[in-house]
Amino acid sequence: MGVTPLSALRTSGVGHMAVASVFFFLMSLMVKLCRDIPISQIVFFRGVVAMGLCLIQLKIAKVNPWGTHRKFLFLRGLFGTTALILFFTSLHLIPMATAVTIQYTSPIFTALLTTLFLGEVFYRGQYLFFGLSFAGVAIIQGFAGGDWLPVIVGVSAAFFAACAYTCIRKIQSLGGEHPLVIIFYFPLVTIPLISPKVALDWVSPSSQEWLYLIGVGIFVQIAQYFMTRAYQLGEGSVVSIAGYLGVVWAAIGGSVFFSENLSQSTVIGILFVLAGIVGNTLYRLKVERAARAPV
Repeated sequence: MGVTPLSALRTSGVGHMAVASVFFFLMSLMVKLCRDIPISQIVFFRGVVAMGLCLIQLKIAKVNPWGTHRKFLFLRGLFGTTALILFFTSLHLIPMATAVTIQYTSPIFTALLTTLFLGEVFYRGQYLFFGLSFAGVAIIQGFAGGDWLPVIVGVSAAFFAACAYTCIRKIQSLGGEHPLVIIFYFPLVTIPLISPKVALDWVSPSSQEWLYLIGVGIFVQIAQYFMTRAYQLGEGSVVSIAGYLGVVWAAIGGSVFFSENLSQSTVIGILFVLAGIVGNTLYRLKVERAARAPV
């Protein structure tokens, strides 16, 4: 009996990552729709929903939520919170496709940070692809000048996301933690850290905005599930490429919901960034496979 497309999707790492990219897009869409709600408040409710869902999952799985490597778990939560604040800010400042594309530069910073702090291997050929991606960011902004602040905010979000990923890699090198514990430390750090700012800047959401705020937390939790399953079912380097479908969804969503028509230079810049990130992934995969091949 042949394999149906649906059953193939259920057992495919790439298929799961493609589904995850849809839910990450829906999260970004909810954030963008909360234009009149302070960023701190959006991040807070994202943390509250995540906390509730994590506690339920931890209880069902009978996992100790506090973990073992608490220093790096806390740092992961701190860097993750900073990255999320900056990314949500960039979504309010620039077109959705542009913000999502710039966020995808985080693997560049992850490669550099893991080389510097964890001693992971860095191949010289990767510089070419990194340069291609950053050239794309410059093209998106435009070499003639203009307001670079939104782009700097977006790149900073990618950098702090890479810091969070580096902490996770460090935790793995020390023996690892249950995935739910790693996820749990995000709201554990976020909620007390951002609560004073939320209290000061509180804006009462409308009934529709309440749905958006809750949607942010629910959609990202679903996305994280499918992303985790994707990496369990497929080879990480290959699976990660499917995640870049998020740029396509963001471009379509930005056009449909916010009339964000991307300029030709922005589209070219986005293609440069994606070419650099995907090229780096494939290059590194090729080199590592060659190194493992029998002589």
